[in-house]
Amino acid sequence: MIKSEIIKGQKSWILENKNIRLCLTKKGGHMAPVIFMKDTEKPIEPFYINPWAEEGLTLENEPDVLKPLRGDFFCLPFGGDNSWNGESHPPHGEVSCSGWSLVPNQKEGSITLKIDTEARKGCVTKKIELKEGENNLYISHHIDGFAGPASLGHHATFPGDTKKYISTSSIKFGYTNKYGNSSYNNGEYYSLASLKKFKSLEKVPTVWKESEYTDCSVFPAREGFIDLLQIYNESHKDFAWSAVTTPEEEYLWFSLKDSEILPSTVLWMENKGRHQNPWNGRNCCIGVEDVCSSFADGLSVSAEKNFLNGEGIKTCHYLNGKDSMTVKYIQGVVRIPEGFDRARTIVKKDDGVEITSFSGKVVFTKVDTGFIRS
Repeated sequence: MIKSEIIKGQKSWILENKNIRLCLTKKGGHMAPVIFMKDTEKPIEPFYINPWAEEGLTLENEPDVLKPLRGDFFCLPFGGDNSWNGESHPPHGEVSCSGWSLVPNQKEGSITLKIDTEARKGCVTKKIELKEGENNLYISHHIDGFAGPASLGHHATFPGDTKKYISTSSIKFGYTNKYGNSSYNNGEYYSLASLKKFKSLEKVPTVWKESEYTDCSVFPAREGFIDLLQIYNESHKDFAWSAVTTPEEEYLWFSLKDSEILPSTVLWMENKGRHQNPWNGRNCCIGVEDVCSSFADGLSVSAEKNFLNGEGIKTCHYLNGKDSMTVKYIQGVVRIPEGFDRARTIVKKDDGVEITSFSGKVVFTKVDTGFIRS
């Protein structure tokens, strides 16, 4: 039976089994808090929840997505400026900020929600499944009747309270976000150079002459700044992946995806660099967002000819309104041994995945990788 509670200011549904307790907001379908390994002495709670969640702010002039902002949520269209061909979608789409409905006759060990969109007529069905004995989430979003271009993706977000190491499967290249001619705009400060290409997260161009490059595989870093970059995955036979390692708390979060559906990853690095309401220079979090999009530019840029699709990077899917589309995604958590630093590889092995760090430490976790392409 799916229970309902008010969690951190938001009406939420609760899904749980022996291993996991998952809270899912009715507004926007944001997933947090999620407690993994809840049956152990040291449960793991990896996701971010915004600091204004219980302050009662009206946020009248801010995007609705900021009200529940937490954990992971699905975006359709992904990004900010979602005006296109007479359509006007809110930032990250209605699926991230409007009300979802619980589907009747829920199956044991899963939760299924639906939302009917108005800006472009369609229906999205969200399903999250838990499996006994695993600390994984099997997530699918089934899109029906959504005719036209669609930028989309997941928006997993983590707090910057402890040091985190970010890594992904092999990439073609990456780009920093376009910031224009100034490192300051509308209450935001940027430390990365504008629209610069790079080959490694560990060496990303900055605006500073003294320190031309910075390591974006480590967070928090560059306090007082907010930055955005995007990396573009190589195609992978089984799956592409992202990982966030938190050695201080002895765990690693990972995601598995189909790189044809979600071909890139946006890193949103927010380290007290936004001073508008409700950020007010106090927010520290990092988004590891697996997407098909041009940065967070929205549908207006992603659907048109842009410099990324000019380089062969898919920034949009094109739906005909008749054939449905399903986006499948796995998120999991695994404990790591002392000395495990940043994830270097995640490979399919037996009935799960083997994760190897740059320091040579190895962990294995059971996961049904076939779900991604099923």
